[in-house]
Formats: sequence, C-alpha cells, structure tokens
Amino acid sequence: MAGVEGPRRLADFLRERRDEILEAWEGAVREIGTARDLPRPVLLDHMPQFIEDLAHYVDDLRAGHQTDPPEKNPRIHALERFEAGYDLAAVVAEYAILRRCITELAVGAAAVRSAELPRLHAAIDQAIAASVVRYTEARERTLRALDRISSAALVNQDIESLLPRTLDAFLETTASVDSVALALFEGEALRVRAAVGFPGDGPVGTELPRDGTAARVAADSLPTLVRDARTSCGEMCPPGTRALYAVPLALGDSILGVATMGSRSNHEFSQEDQFLFRTMVHRASALIHQADLRADLAQHAIELRAALRFRDRILGVLSHDLRNLLGVILTTAELLQRRAADEQQQRQLRRIIANAQRIERMVHDLLDYTRTHGGRGIPLTPHEADLEPICKQVIDNMQVLHPGRSIELRVEGDTRGAFDPDRTAQVVSNLVANAIHHSPESSAVRVAVRGEKDELVLEVHNEGAPIPADVMPRLFEAFQPGVRESGPNAGLGLGLYIVQQIVDGQGGSIEVRSKDGDGTTFTVRLPRKAATG
Repeated sequence: MAGVEGPRRLADFLRERRDEILEAWEGAVREIGTARDLPRPVLLDHMPQFIEDLAHYVDDLRAGHQTDPPEKNPRIHALERFEAGYDLAAVVAEYAILRRCITELAVGAAAVRSAELPRLHAAIDQAIAASVVRYTEARERTLRALDRISSAALVNQDIESLLPRTLDAFLETTASVDSVALALFEGEALRVRAAVGFPGDGPVGTELPRDGTAARVAADSLPTLVRDARTSCGEMCPPGTRALYAVPLALGDSILGVATMGSRSNHEFSQEDQFLFRTMVHRASALIHQADLRADLAQHAIELRAALRFRDRILGVLSHDLRNLLGVILTTAELLQRRAADEQQQRQLRRIIANAQRIERMVHDLLDYTRTHGGRGIPLTPHEADLEPICKQVIDNMQVLHPGRSIELRVEGDTRGAFDPDRTAQVVSNLVANAIHHSPESSAVRVAVRGEKDELVLEVHNEGAPIPADVMPRLFEAFQPGVRESGPNAGLGLGLYIVQQIVDGQGGSIEVRSKDGDGTTFTVRLPRKAATG
C-alpha cells in the first residue's frame, strides 16, 4: 500500500538506534557490581564496535553470503574484562543484557523484520561462547604464570635471586617471547637489574638513558608496544628484536621501574600476551616491594642489635665505674655521720646516705641487666640458708627507709632450703619496695613465708590499685614505663625484671594476682633443694 513503510532491516535498526541501545545497556550493566565504578569509555569498551559487527553479520546473511558470527571483539572484550576484575558470570551477563535491550527496543518499534532476529540471537550466542573460551583460557594461563612467580618468590626471597627467577617464569609462559629484562630505579637512575635471553650477561648493571623507551614508559606510567624495536629499544632488548612490550612496575602511585619482553620472530604481541605480561609484572611489583621490605627489616634488625649491644656495653661500664664512686661517697658519709655531733648535720648526712644507697641499688640493677643481656645470667651461689631471717632483715631495712609504713611478716613451717641468700634477699627487697610504692601510705604491706614439702613460698601483698590489664603481659620486662609510676621515688623499671631473672635462675617461679578490692599479691616459689644444670 502506497505511503506505508514496511519493516526495516535489522542491520539498519542496529545502526540507527545504536546510541539508544548502548544507553539502555549501560544503565542495566551498571547494576553489576564490578561495572558500577568503571569509567564510561572502559565500560563501553568494544561494545559499540560489536553492535556494528552484528549489523554487518546480519547484512551478509541477508545477502546470502556465508560468514561466521563476529568473534574478534568478544574475545578481546573477555580479556579486558578479566583484567578489570570481572568474573565469568558478569561477562556473560553483559551479552545477555545486550540481547534484551536490542529485542525490547525492536519489539517496541514494531518495525524490524522478525525473521532476522534468530540471526541476532545466533551471533550473540556465539559471542558468549567465544568470550567464555577466551576468559577461561586466560584465567588458567594467568594462574599458571602467577603460580610460577609465587613459587620463585618462596624459594628466592632476596631481590638479587628473585629477579632472574621471575624473568624465567615470564619466558616459560609465552612461546613468542625471546627476552625479558627488568630495570629498577636507584634514586633517579633507572638501572637494569636482571635480564634473560641476552648474549652473555646482557645489560645487567647498565644505567638506561633518560630519553630511552624505558624511561618514557616510566614517566608516562603506561604500557607501550614497539612494533619495530630494532632502532628504539636500546639496552632493554638483544640484537634482532622486532617487537618490544614495556610495562611500568607500579605499586600504588609509585613507579619502581620498567619490565620489557621482546620477540625476534614477531612484530606484534597478541592482546592475551600483553595482558598476561601486565598481570605478571603487577605481581612482580608486589614481590619486589616485599623483598625490599625484608631487606630493609633485616638491615634495621642488624643495626638495632648493634645499638643494643653498644648500649648494654656502655651501661655496664658506667655501672661498674659508678659503683666504685658510690662506695667512696657512702664510706665517707658514714664516717662523717659517726663524727657529727650536731643533729642537723646528722639529718643531712642520713639523707645523703639514703639517696646514695638508692643510687647504689639502681647501679646494681643495671649491672644485673647487662649481665642477663650479655648472655652470662645473674651469678648465683646457692647454699643452705633460712628464708625467715632474710625476710626479717629486709623488712627492718625497709622500715628504716619508710618509717611511716606498716610492713607485716607471717612465717609458717620450716623455711630452710638451698638457695642464694643474697640474691633471694634482693628478690624480697624488690617486691616489698614495689608493694610500698604502689599502695596507699595508710595501708599495710604483708609478707608471708611458708615452708612446704618440696618448696619455699614467699608472698608479698599490697592493697593498691589493680595492675592494668594491658600492663600485665609486660610486667616482668625490662624498662617498662607503663609498669611503674613516675615521681621522685620511681626506679628504672628493672626491679621486677631482675626478680624474675633471679627466681628463674634458681629453678623457681613467680606469679601475680591483682584484682580491684583484693589488692595485688606476688607469689614466689623456690625449690627447697638447689636447682641443678
């Protein structure tokens, strides 16, 4: 009938309505998680060209030409989606959405020859099949390559041995690749650190020119394919190389260097080879960074150990010299005290002696600390002794230093055994001093000693605030500022550390209970017989 337009050809519909199809497709595809944040050019990728390929395909079939459905762009599209982090279901979903968008618009237009729609479905089915095959092949090949690199990293953790093995993994993965090289930045210089497939030792150690291909790739932070590399690849490929593909070694926003692969037989690398190389280079960047971190940590550990040894040596020398000087001060002060007739002079000399004795205890603690860290341990001389008189003597001395404090002693059973009496007195002294320091002045410090069948038990209790839970695991470590309070009577934070060292050295144990309302109790257990070995 004149004036009535018949159904249009499907090819014409695809070309005329392409932008509308893409807009509908993009809106639906954005609902896929991986696609949600992709820039529009990356999301569209080869889809506009694929719609044009569909138009050509249905045109050729209509004209009676025998032709295959379009596969090239779907195969490339599958690779790029794999690199973008898509799973296979998301890749297939994109084509299903495209099919739906085209058919819905075509049915709505009611102007497409329905006989041509099966050709469209066949072409999209073939695109899905090609995408699945290429995606699966790429994933399996990539996993094998990454497994080789990871295996190399497990065996070769230092960077000098890691780099050549990583390059070997590159060569083993791609048949068309003849050479691989890797250059890393050393300051502003880009230097070749490893090379495989080169005559002799290759360019290892060579600093690359700042205007060369590798330097430009690093500056632009973009992969570059050179199809005729005979005059432009410089030191990064051996003589006779035709194709060169260079990829920056990136870690976040930082460029670590450049990796290149070269071929003497081809002028081109396939999209899949390029993608695989980029993926492997990305993994290599992380491994190189980890190797650098391990090397830095190892160097810092060496420097720290040296610094600690030097510190301990200095502490040992100072402590030894200070002890001699303090001996002179104490002897002189005690002599003057005996001769002083004036009470004010007596008080001043007592203050001098008390402070000198406190410094002397700190010096002894430092000497003990340097012994334990020097590998010698605190010297112990166990022999038959009685813990009761030792505790009484320590408490008497503490009572002189703290005349306003109440220190109680309770004794049960036979308190004799084989232990070092001087060092055990130091244990009692440190625990009582700690209890006094961390409890109210109006409260009593309670010391209990009892003899059991095979061991002696010492308990020191105070009614102070409980020890914080975060401090408890570090309570017996040296120089712990969180364990002690600050103030004029605070020590070096070595008292409890030395207590544990002495107790451990005698084959004993120490534990602490601390609870709000119940106070804090340190319990020391020493074997009644001297520890052997």
